[in-house]
Amino acid sequence: MADGTLAAIHLHPIKSCGRVEVLSAIVAGHGLQGDRSWQVIDADAKPITQRQHPILATVRPELLEPSSPNSGLRISADNRAPIEVAPITPDTPTIIAKTLFGVAIDAGDAGDEAADWFSDLLGQPVRLVGADPSRWRPLPERFDVFDQPVSFADAGPVLVATTASLDWLVERSSEPFTMPRFRPNLVVDTSRPWVEDTWHEFTIGDAALVQGLPWPRCAIPQIDQDTGARFSEPAKVLRRYRWCTSAPTVREAMRPIVEGNG
Repeated sequence: MADGTLAAIHLHPIKSCGRVEVLSAIVAGHGLQGDRSWQVIDADAKPITQRQHPILATVRPELLEPSSPNSGLRISADNRAPIEVAPITPDTPTIIAKTLFGVAIDAGDAGDEAADWFSDLLGQPVRLVGADPSRWRPLPERFDVFDQPVSFADAGPVLVATTASLDWLVERSSEPFTMPRFRPNLVVDTSRPWVEDTWHEFTIGDAALVQGLPWPRCAIPQIDQDTGARFSEPAKVLRRYRWCTSAPTVREAMRPIVEGNG
């Protein structure tokens, strides 16, 4: 990459839960293998995220078999006994789960122990489900910006963020914040802010990427990704300088939702 160097790779095995920092990742048809392949759902099968429960940020998942397309998990959190969850297989009992856009899919049920663990954490009945890698979900045509299936990510298969752009925002903000707030997959070390706007086709290692669109943000970047505490930034500084829904390359269909990858 001419304008930057890959600085970090982040996977978020459970949508809206903690990150896993890795040295390498496998690029699959739906995005990075192991990223957002699990999701917590409520009694109506709807996804639960940090938007409703910021404490999810403190949940630390660990991939038991990082090289496997359907790794099991070890899940831990402060003051809670860790649990292990088996990988999703064709023999795993299925349960209907809905995605952000209301698409209903057959997901694998992680079992009662995981359901009880998350229900106790969140104070409401929930279940943990995993997606079958052989059946990644299609998006409704209106939101299919990238013309490919995705996991439990909202809509984008890979989210890229750069260090110079982060520094530019922090310098103009009322509070400090760090890169994990944006929950990116790839962090690129750059010397110029917003140079990523000029990247249309680029490579990182053996992976060729095509820029789809500058990504609109939801409220999750206001949540500290280590403590679950909520703050006012970076929403204020983004609204002043960089609210991506005004960018000409963002599809009109994305404007009403203003979401991130969770």
